[in-house]
Amino acid sequence: MKTDQLIRALAADREPAGPKPGLALALAGAAGFALSALLFIWLVPMRPHLGEAMRTFPFALKPVEMGILVVASAAMVLRLAKPGAPVLGALTIAALVPAIMVAAAGIELMLVPRAEWLVRLAGTHWYICVLNMVLLSLPILAALLFGLRYGAPTRPALAGAGAGLLSGAVAASLYIAHCPDDSPLFVGAWFTLAIAIATAIGALAGSRLLRW
Repeated sequence: MKTDQLIRALAADREPAGPKPGLALALAGAAGFALSALLFIWLVPMRPHLGEAMRTFPFALKPVEMGILVVASAAMVLRLAKPGAPVLGALTIAALVPAIMVAAAGIELMLVPRAEWLVRLAGTHWYICVLNMVLLSLPILAALLFGLRYGAPTRPALAGAGAGLLSGAVAASLYIAHCPDDSPLFVGAWFTLAIAIATAIGALAGSRLLRW
């Protein structure tokens, strides 16, 4: 028997009673999102004059970036729930986001005086933004890890990292409604850091909780 056939056979034997992996992940993700949304409402207020901000290009860039990342990481998590499924396509799509961030930050550096660079980078309490986004990601991450246990991930650390990436991207998408800083420098630095922390937590948790 070939190795991939053996993996599929073992995965089939391991498959627990309950919903299929895709449905389990969808239900778990929805539950985690609901908890994070409630946490967001309790934790931070909505941004003042949000409607006006939404009509500016720097603000509009944030949901585009996070939307791409959410779609790509969701596809990756669904694939990683199955043994041996390829994830290169999803990773390629996800790589568009840092490329967009770098391009937007480069344009801002060319347009903004050098004296304002650090001001835009620091924004309004950047460390609070990072902390809040990581906190918002945790309920989603926990739910996704639970959902992944209904699948058969053969790469537990990578599956956990994918769940962390998705949870971080969703949390950042929520936080956009509060964050008063739209500078591409700020978003590229601190949104990326928060998502990277969530991804690292997911990889560590996945390596322990998804091993079989």
